[in-house]
Amino acid sequence: MTIGRLFKRSINSTLTKSRIAVYLWLFNLLFSLLIVAPFYFMIRNETSSSLMGDQLIRGFDFLLLGDILTKYTDMGALLSGSILIPVLLFITLSIFVNGGIIGRLFDETEKPSVKDFISDSARYFFRFFRVFLISCVVYGLIFGLLYRLVGELLKTWTKNAGSEWPLIWSSNIKFLILLLLFSIVRMFFDYVRVRLVIEDSRKTIRATLLTFSFVFTRFFKAWGLYIMAGVVTLVFGAIYLVGAKIIPNSGILFALLLIWQQLYVISKMWTKILFFSGELHLFKQVEESAV
Repeated sequence: MTIGRLFKRSINSTLTKSRIAVYLWLFNLLFSLLIVAPFYFMIRNETSSSLMGDQLIRGFDFLLLGDILTKYTDMGALLSGSILIPVLLFITLSIFVNGGIIGRLFDETEKPSVKDFISDSARYFFRFFRVFLISCVVYGLIFGLLYRLVGELLKTWTKNAGSEWPLIWSSNIKFLILLLLFSIVRMFFDYVRVRLVIEDSRKTIRATLLTFSFVFTRFFKAWGLYIMAGVVTLVFGAIYLVGAKIIPNSGILFALLLIWQQLYVISKMWTKILFFSGELHLFKQVEESAV
């Protein structure tokens, strides 16, 4: 089957299971509210009876925020973890929902329910968490060693440069290599997750090794599907930027801008499903041709 037909099937499957994007949006919204709420109530408590509250509405006052944070210095552990804790929670949530996405895509039911989505998310969570740990090691090796090696090789080219152009080209090449490596590694571990669901396996190391052979024996088809889904993501992003520029960010139309932003978030969730859908269909095609 050609890559075009595979991608068409992926889009059809994603459209059929579009309600998964709504589930992901709700999870994302709840997560955002849980993270933002403590800081919101802290600032509101300090400004509700103060003239500075009006100034915060007209324009954010960092000096006032500094005074508030100073007052709450006894909450040092909470404030010091204000970045780390949300990041860890977001990673945990991402690992959790990935199981629901792939599990519901693999299931033939046309209308996935919330119950089934959460059930699949919980079922595959620890398997996907082990995949995440393996991926951290691989990312560390690739970006800590290989990317640094590329940087050293490019330094030999720019060391005796007579103008700034070799430096500019070197920086662009390094960024392009970083982007390509990241997309390939991310795609690879997506296929590992898909394999674990299809085979209903708990052996993550075995699945990783088998997926290495699977992906790189049909690398261009796998990566082509990944890039096509990425192009859809970029198109949605461009449409959002055009709309955000047109819609006024003041007055009653500000509510329309908020709705437009949330629609963009849903579109990102939809393309997340599209990535997994393409990978799942490639696996199914290989299995069908092997029978």
